[in-house]
Amino acid sequence: MAGFPPLDMRDLAAYFRGQWQFTRSIWEGGEQAQAEAAGEAVFRDGELTGQLIYQERGHLRMLAVPDMRPIAFSRLFDYRFGIDAPTRLQVLFADGERTGQPYQDYLLRGNMVAPSADHLCGPDCYNAAYTLDGDEGFTMETFINGPRKRTRVLTRYQRQTGFSASPA
Repeated sequence: MAGFPPLDMRDLAAYFRGQWQFTRSIWEGGEQAQAEAAGEAVFRDGELTGQLIYQERGHLRMLAVPDMRPIAFSRLFDYRFGIDAPTRLQVLFADGERTGQPYQDYLLRGNMVAPSADHLCGPDCYNAAYTLDGDEGFTMETFINGPRKRTRVLTRYQRQTGFSASPA
């Protein structure tokens, strides 16, 4: 990586590339978190120049049910750094029935990766932002609001030891 914070989409892709550990807290309309998750994620090169495929795997614990067995989960997203628009990060779904469909669109603003628009899913509005905390970690905060939803998801990422932001 050329330096911190990333200056453009190429630097931003280099920043994200690699393996990460994450912790996640989920609030549903209240002061207390209802769930916590932990796992590993990787941003690996895709087939296109400027494309990274994000894959996460982890386990979710419902805090109100301490004896409940953790729930395994996984997810894929397609991150496109400046491919269709030179100053935008576009994130597409990469698994499930919505594969290839747009999810969110972002702009780089210093150490922030801020949404350029809200993502509407039916009556719900999804909005996420990344804060690049330094070379070794970042935070993603997502808000989901709708007629029956008021959800906040806070995910903290830490680069796994032994991995570099630089391409191989």
